[in-house]
Amino acid sequence: MRILKTTGNAIKGFMILFSFIVNLVLIIVVVVLALTIFDIKNNIAAPLLNGLHSSFVGLDEATIDWTIPVRDTIPVVLNIPLQTDTVVTLTDPVPLAVTANITLPGVGVLNNATVNLTLPEGLPLPVRLDLNVPVNEDLDIELDVRAVIPISQTQLHDPINNLRLNFEPLVRALGNLPNDFGGAWQMVLDSVNGSAPDLLAETDYSRDPWAGFSQTAGVGYSLGNEPVPISSQPLQTGIVAEGGIPALDEPLRPEIYVRGGPQIVNQQAGDNMEALSIPAYFYDGSYAQVRQSQYASRGTSSVTAPDASTAGETLLPPETAAGG
Repeated sequence: MRILKTTGNAIKGFMILFSFIVNLVLIIVVVVLALTIFDIKNNIAAPLLNGLHSSFVGLDEATIDWTIPVRDTIPVVLNIPLQTDTVVTLTDPVPLAVTANITLPGVGVLNNATVNLTLPEGLPLPVRLDLNVPVNEDLDIELDVRAVIPISQTQLHDPINNLRLNFEPLVRALGNLPNDFGGAWQMVLDSVNGSAPDLLAETDYSRDPWAGFSQTAGVGYSLGNEPVPISSQPLQTGIVAEGGIPALDEPLRPEIYVRGGPQIVNQQAGDNMEALSIPAYFYDGSYAQVRQSQYASRGTSSVTAPDASTAGETLLPPETAAGG
């Protein structure tokens, strides 16, 4: 019995000592964090989140500017119909022997008389050409094709913008939080007085998070204002980015949540596209798989896309597309 009592007292003493040590360590950790919290916020958290956020903003603002050299030989085999009126010039004298009926005054008529003529060199002759010109040649192609593509005007804008929306509330909140104990005390006083700061308000950083690029894009490009053919212009589906945490995302995009939120808005957009007979694979991300299926299924039955923007384009039936 005494052994059990002694063992229980030893365990009790160990537990008290262990609890004391754990509490002491936790207190030290809390004190260290309290003393360094603003250093962590200013030197670690803010630079890390701001760096990620600004990179997504810069990626969306980027423009691809690249020149593609095309060097190739293309075989050309065709017949060119040529129908035209033109004037040719003789390069040498052309002798002619023709039969004619000649009437000589006082003599009579000479029937089937042979007349020898020579068309002189340099004589212009009007002629009409109506023939097929066969062409069977290898043409050397040497082109420099320049492409200037703003990322924000492509489908890449949507996923990049969604990443930005995930970090936007966090970087704004960090930017509006105090940077030292004096600012923290003032924030507490303002909150007690009923004038708590808006942590999602715009900051100097959030207004212009990307400084610019190390090289230019589009300089000297003269085709930027050329109109895109109607048949090649993309349609706006009305789908919006899902964003991040709804409670933090709603203050940034209230117009989306007034309409029910991203999911409701996107469902309505999908219904509108379906009403316009636009197959889902044109906007749900499965277009690459559809193309791959087309190449693998050549020679099978196919249909023509129903929308005017792809008139004449041969596509597989919508049910073959993933998600379509």
